[in-house]
Amino acid sequence: MKRKQSGRAAPDRPARAQPQRSSAAAPPVPADRNAERLSRIERRKARQRAFSLTILVLLIMVATVYAIIWVMREARPRPRFIFIQEGTVSHQVTLSGLIARDDQLFAAPSDGVLKPLAAEGSRVAKGQKLALVIPAGREAELSELQKCEKDIVDLQNELMRQGKGAAARAIYDESEASLAAVVNLIRADLTRQDMGNIGTYQTALNLILEQRTARLMPVDFQDARLADLKLTRAALEQSLGLEAATLICQKPGIVSFRLDGLEGELNNKAILSLPADRIEDEISNSPDVLPVSQTVSKDAEVLRVSSGLYQSLAFLVPGNQTAVFPVDSVHTLLLADEQLSIAGCQAVRVEKSGSDTLVVFRTDRRIEWLSDRRIVRATLPLTQTTGLKVPLSSLVDYDQEKGQAALMIVVNGVARLSPVTVVDQDDKSAIVAGAENTDHPIGVAAILVVNPESIQEGEFIGE
Repeated sequence: MKRKQSGRAAPDRPARAQPQRSSAAAPPVPADRNAERLSRIERRKARQRAFSLTILVLLIMVATVYAIIWVMREARPRPRFIFIQEGTVSHQVTLSGLIARDDQLFAAPSDGVLKPLAAEGSRVAKGQKLALVIPAGREAELSELQKCEKDIVDLQNELMRQGKGAAARAIYDESEASLAAVVNLIRADLTRQDMGNIGTYQTALNLILEQRTARLMPVDFQDARLADLKLTRAALEQSLGLEAATLICQKPGIVSFRLDGLEGELNNKAILSLPADRIEDEISNSPDVLPVSQTVSKDAEVLRVSSGLYQSLAFLVPGNQTAVFPVDSVHTLLLADEQLSIAGCQAVRVEKSGSDTLVVFRTDRRIEWLSDRRIVRATLPLTQTTGLKVPLSSLVDYDQEKGQAALMIVVNGVARLSPVTVVDQDDKSAIVAGAENTDHPIGVAAILVVNPESIQEGEFIGE
C-alpha cells in the first residue's frame, strides 16, 4: 500500500553564510609602475610589428628576384641555327645611264591632232596602221571615236563578268599580274615617302592598259552590241582617215610616241664612238620620261619604231673599273625603280674617262619596257667574292680594322667559339675563312649560331 504523502512542507535549508568583505580598500599601485608596464607592452608590440614587416619585405624581395629571373629566362632569345654554305658577296652601284636604239622615225604629213592607232610600247608589223593626223575642225568626230572606244572597253568588261570571252580572261589575268607589280612598287615608295618615281609608274600603268585594250580588240565575244560598236569604230576611223594622213609601219618593231629629238643621232652604232663628256651631258640633262605631242605640225617627227634587235645602255661608273667590265663580258643589271633584272648585258665599250669608267652594254632584253624613256636607273655589279658565307650578325667581337672575328658553332652539341678572318662583306653577309691550328675549325655544313648573344660558350644546346 502506497504511503500517503505528507502535506507538510520540507523545512527550508539554512542559507550559507556569506563572507563579509572587508571594508578596508587594497593599497593603490604606483603610477610610475603602470607607465613602465604599458611602455614594455608597446615596445613588445613594436618589435613584433617590425619583425613581421621585415619578414614581409624579405618575402616580397625573394618573390621579386624569382620573378625577374623567370622573366629574364623567358625573354632570353632562343638560339637560331643554320648550316654554313658557300656563297657570294657582291658590291653594287646604282647609276643613271643613257639608252640608245635604232629608231625609224615618222613625220606628220600635215598639221593636226595625232591619234595613235597602236599602243605605246607594243610590237607592230609591217603594213600596220600606226596613227592618224586629224586636221583641224574634226575634233567632234575624234571625240566621238574616243567615246566609242571607251564604250567598247566598258562592254567588254561587262561581258567578261558574265563569263563570256575566255580568251579575254587570259589577257586580263596577264595584265593584272603586270599591274599588280607596278602597284606594289608604288606602295613601297609611299611607305618610304618617296614620290620621285610616280611619273614613271603612271607611264607604265598607261602602257599596260593600252596594250591590254589593243589585244582585246580582236577577241570575239559573240555579242551583237559589241559587234555594232566595233563597226562604228571602224567607220569613224575610216571617215577620219579619208581626210587625214595615215602613218603606216614600214618595218616591224616597237612603236613609241615619245620623242626627244635625239633619235637620229643616238643609235647602237653612234654610242660606240660618242665622246664620254657628251654622254655625261645627255645623262644629266635628259628627262626621266620622254614627252608626248598631241598637236603636231607638218614635217615634225611624231613617232618612232625601234626596229633593231638590241638596245645600248651607257654608264659612267666611278673609279677605274676596266678590270670589272672587260669587253665582251656579260653581266646582269637590275632596274633600280622597278626591281626588274636585265640579263645578258654584254660590255661592248669600256674606257677610262677622267676619274670614271665609261661602260656601254648591249642587250636584247627589256626593250619594250624601256621604250618610253631615254634615261635608265640601274644597279651594276662591281666586285664579287666567293667563299664561306655567314650572316653579319653572327660575327662575335668583330674588329673591322683587323678583319678578325669569331663564330659560335656547335661541336658535339656544345657551343664553341671558332676564330675567323673576314675576307669581304656587304650590309647583310660576310665571306669568312677559318683560322689555322684552331681546336674548332669551320667548314661547309658546320652548324652556326646566327644569334650568338643568346648562348654562352661551353653551353649545351637545349639547356
